[in-house]
Amino acid sequence: MEGYAELTAPDEALDFDERLAAFESTRFTELRPGQRQVLAAYAADHRDTPDLAIEMPTGEGKTLVALMIADYALDRGYSAAYLTGTRQLAERVATEAEALGLDVVRFAGKDYGGAKLDDYHQAQVVGVMNYWVYFNASPVPKPADLVILDDAHLAEQPVSSIQTLRIPDKAGDARNLYRMICGLVIAHTDSYPGLRAMQDGTALPGTPPELLSFKDWKTLEDRTRAAIESSPFIEKKEVKYVWPIIRDRLSRCGVLIGPSGIEIRPYHPPTTLNKWYSQAKQRIYLSATLGTMDDLQRRVGGRPITRLSTVEPLQSGATGDRIFLLNPSSEDALAPQVFAWALEQSKKAGGRAAWLCSSHPEAETLEEKLVEEGMSVYRLKPGDDTQFDSWTRAADGHLVTAGRYDGLDFAGDLCKLVIIPTVPQASSEFERFVVAYLGDASFMRHRVGQRVTQALGRANREPTDRSMYLGLDPLFAQILADPTVRQSIPDGASPIVREALQIYETGWAGTQEACNEFWSQTVTTGPMIPPSGPSRRRRPGRNAGGSSTVSSADHEVTAVADLWLSDYKEAAKKAREASAMLAEAGEAEHAAFWRYVEAHAHFVGEDYVATRAALEDATRDGPRTTWFLRLRRTIADLEGQSGPADDSDRLFLVWDEWRREAGPRLQKTLSQGRVSLAGTHNQQCEGLRVLARLAGATGELPPKNEQSATDCRWTWSTTKKSERRVWEVKTVPNGTPSPLSRGDVNQLLGQIQVDTTRSPNARVLGCLLTPSTEVTPDAQEAARDKIALINHDAVLRLYDLLADRIIQYDSLCEDDSADARGTARTAVEARLPDARWLGSFLSPSHGKLLTMNDVSSLFPA
Repeated sequence: MEGYAELTAPDEALDFDERLAAFESTRFTELRPGQRQVLAAYAADHRDTPDLAIEMPTGEGKTLVALMIADYALDRGYSAAYLTGTRQLAERVATEAEALGLDVVRFAGKDYGGAKLDDYHQAQVVGVMNYWVYFNASPVPKPADLVILDDAHLAEQPVSSIQTLRIPDKAGDARNLYRMICGLVIAHTDSYPGLRAMQDGTALPGTPPELLSFKDWKTLEDRTRAAIESSPFIEKKEVKYVWPIIRDRLSRCGVLIGPSGIEIRPYHPPTTLNKWYSQAKQRIYLSATLGTMDDLQRRVGGRPITRLSTVEPLQSGATGDRIFLLNPSSEDALAPQVFAWALEQSKKAGGRAAWLCSSHPEAETLEEKLVEEGMSVYRLKPGDDTQFDSWTRAADGHLVTAGRYDGLDFAGDLCKLVIIPTVPQASSEFERFVVAYLGDASFMRHRVGQRVTQALGRANREPTDRSMYLGLDPLFAQILADPTVRQSIPDGASPIVREALQIYETGWAGTQEACNEFWSQTVTTGPMIPPSGPSRRRRPGRNAGGSSTVSSADHEVTAVADLWLSDYKEAAKKAREASAMLAEAGEAEHAAFWRYVEAHAHFVGEDYVATRAALEDATRDGPRTTWFLRLRRTIADLEGQSGPADDSDRLFLVWDEWRREAGPRLQKTLSQGRVSLAGTHNQQCEGLRVLARLAGATGELPPKNEQSATDCRWTWSTTKKSERRVWEVKTVPNGTPSPLSRGDVNQLLGQIQVDTTRSPNARVLGCLLTPSTEVTPDAQEAARDKIALINHDAVLRLYDLLADRIIQYDSLCEDDSADARGTARTAVEARLPDARWLGSFLSPSHGKLLTMNDVSSLFPA
């Protein structure tokens, strides 16, 4: 160790050009300009910065930068761990280190060796491994002094999984436990209208999750613990390591119950308490798309992060040619035409495609659909790279991932097609909760832009790469045009997104033409679609505002860590400080959420006066949005005055989601739905699907190969029952319709029986839509107890009245702030039927044919 003091002297001159030359590497002979700038800034200002973020464009060599910093750390006597997203990337890092001449060892599950571990622990080599090797319930490699987090956002999954118990609604022991816990909550309270459909299995994937109030959760804590410990599910590999960690901390967790599973977890990962994180002297966060430091800290659950700044802006690297194409229709991502389009492109790409799904349930659905089409599918799961390796060796096939937009490289001929099935808004139940209830939490919209940008770089790593990217969700164009989302897309990716929006406006014809032109080319030719109209002077643009300009994450993360440690007073204090900062930034719902966390801390600390005070203060003069109404019900519950949840919440959650998706196209969408409802048989079925959403339900058109397929199916959930309606549509092409007959009714009765068998716990009834104005006596008798008979004009009237209300609501929402939405809801609620009107209206009509007058009577005069 002679000379060590000189190496670590505070005023030591650190020249990374000299250090690189000392390696005498034949591959890395000199630093690129961007690498030199970054390393010079590190040497001058950041050798001892505890948390440092380094953002470098794709292709500019951030791996070499990290290896040079790791080499310097070893000379300081620091142990160093280099973390990657996959084993493949770990191998690539090791290969680059070997070419440099830097000693590294690779660790993988059950592959640690003896001498390798010793060399790593003694700071003689750099340990290279994927995130799940370093962050788990019992890691083998000891905590490092320098931790390099490559593709830094990937750290969120492993660090959060350590304290997250996820119980999926998946056949077997998991589903039994999932439904048992839903049952415990339903037996205790009727405050959560979505739970009955979730327990019954009739809730569709987009249903917003329910956040259990801390009071309800405390009441159910012991019973839930007993249910979990008596379930065979606890022996599952992923569960048996997590359960001992959270078993005695359940009251300090948030509990979210969604249609795909239950999450019991801290509100943010308390990573500052993880010694594999906290014992490091320095943590380096690397990515081409870091986003805001505030949200990076929020996602990792760590300490405040400093962004490294260079003297000159770094130039974007050359990453070849790419095109981003969006589904130009209103059809869902996996609808026949859209799915066929995606598969057609995969054939042109040599039979290979990578599908980047938002969540595991989405990935499972996609995997089943691809298998049905006879495709070879390789499903990548957290901590297990074997399927990825198999896919890279196969001649063709489809790689399916979940929540992975970074840390996967498909350079060269490995993959020329990347498909993003849905807008990457939410990858967990917590993120889905934020999107549904905290509409002004801008960090979630920033994440969308960031994830899209990351996805657009997966198959473009080198100057010679040519790749196509598909966005299948019909909502992509609207979401990508959102100002906050666009603000989070960096300059390098912005032209690609802009071109995608231009091509989208050309419809299917222009989109197909762009596909064909791309595959027919072999060299870069610039934009596929020239800008339309005369060139315009570029304006400064509007400021999207929101939490991108406020740094509340440190208070949020500290509050969660203090709550986990049972320091309830400090947790409450930090949560309140986070709330104050967010309120100042204009994020009223987001701010109120952290007052809720403050109240949670007071409650588990048994300071019930402070609990009520925090919630009363949060809701005082608060708008009438769903989240504020939930908070007010929590206050009433604390005072022993709680009543059932308001079923109208469901309607406004659905409307808000629809408005986010459709944006300025909402009225056009409504007009198209109205035209469909007045059209042919198939068009009326589509119109009913739109009407379902107007009424706050979920509508679907069952596949025609389904046994006794109904024309349309509606589902929704109330505090009392999961509701399901099967629709049969009758049309008369010409002339005066005959009276409704017994045969028409019998057909629908058979469909009701099939759906009742599928969903035994739901209230399944039929709706027969007919142009007839009369009903035969035997048809009346047959329909009496099971079917609502509805005249076609009555449904058109219902559509018009509800469309008028949502248009008014959308207009009054103005800037879409919580205050505006609350004011809009108050105004529109006065013009709506009572909260439980839908179940009542679509109940058996005892043989009576419901008319326009029956519909009109539902609405206030």
